[in-house]
Amino acid sequence: MSTCPTAPGVSSSPAENAFVGRQPIFTPDLEVFAYELLFRSGEQNAAMITDGDRATANVLLNTFTDIGLDTIVGSKKAFINLTRNLLTGRNLSCMPADRVVLEILEDIQPDADVLSAIEGLVEEGYTIALDDFVYRPELEPLIGSADIVKIEYPLTPKDQLPDHIGKLRALGVRTILAEKIETQEDFELCKSLGCDLFQGYFFCRPQVISQRKTQVNVASVVRLMSELQNPDITMNEVEGIIQTDANLSFKLLRFVNSANAATTRTIDSLKQATTLMGIARLRSLASMMLMTSIDEGKPQELIRLAMIRGKMCEQLAVDACATRPDRFYTLGLLSVMDALLDKPMEEVIPLLPLADDMNDALLSRAGELGLILQSVINFEAGQMTPPVSLSAEQMTKAYQTSLRWIASITN
Repeated sequence: MSTCPTAPGVSSSPAENAFVGRQPIFTPDLEVFAYELLFRSGEQNAAMITDGDRATANVLLNTFTDIGLDTIVGSKKAFINLTRNLLTGRNLSCMPADRVVLEILEDIQPDADVLSAIEGLVEEGYTIALDDFVYRPELEPLIGSADIVKIEYPLTPKDQLPDHIGKLRALGVRTILAEKIETQEDFELCKSLGCDLFQGYFFCRPQVISQRKTQVNVASVVRLMSELQNPDITMNEVEGIIQTDANLSFKLLRFVNSANAATTRTIDSLKQATTLMGIARLRSLASMMLMTSIDEGKPQELIRLAMIRGKMCEQLAVDACATRPDRFYTLGLLSVMDALLDKPMEEVIPLLPLADDMNDALLSRAGELGLILQSVINFEAGQMTPPVSLSAEQMTKAYQTSLRWIASITN
């Protein structure tokens, strides 16, 4: 049996194209209810996932900024798998709550951080689904927050299925989705037991959709992300940063219009787009762009180092009573751009429209900015040689503060 909706045509080059797999979810009457979006790295209909966080970020960005949510799902909702890091890192606020269903994967344990993150998403209006769910008493806290529970049909013996579904109903589950349905018999059994939604190869195998990808300059994304750390930044300043990169501007406009595709409102200016997104959602989007823009061979630890270095520079600037501590954060963040881009810093500088004192600090560690940056780099190497005005104790305290900060935003 095949009830697959026709997929848009696909292109060819994985390096130049964005790919997303989609698999429809059906009602008992075989009407399409929604689509689950799946990571694909090329036209081959299989996932080759080495980094779950990066895979999910790719699915989201490919959907919203390159292909378009309306192209992939039309007026239907999109089911999107979440990793624990993306869930607890609170980086999902850029997603339109009325267009997506967030799936909590089966390997995510319901600890305090996970439950708190889910509670926050529910309060923001997101629909939560539990993926590949097999009932265990310790998972009941998850059930209380879920709108949809997906039961993986083959994992539940047929003779236990009625009790399994009955227990979920007794716990208040409103919508049960039977997945991995592969035969007419499977479908009829799950339908007779009162399942509400259905998904599996019996209906339709995943289809791959692609579109030409818009490449974004990593330096532009890093600069945007660093500037968004400034609590006093204005929307006009954000707009000014984004408009220095045409591709970044295009991606933002594409994202906003894709996320609002269910409405008749079209956003046609950066001012409108940045205002509609707001600082928090822009931070979320920028973090996903950064995650997917870095060469896959580059360790994510390098990004973590950059953020810790930036925060440490900022903290030391506060201790030294320097003006504009936020600039020191930006400096520390940008100081690893040579490693990220595989270019000497002399070639990186022209990519970033920075003030002369920032350039001098990055190139030759000159001035107050350069002095603090060098002290942090020395500390990383185990050389306790801070500037005269700072003590070894202040260096250690700044480092510990930075570690606590990075843990609070990434765990």
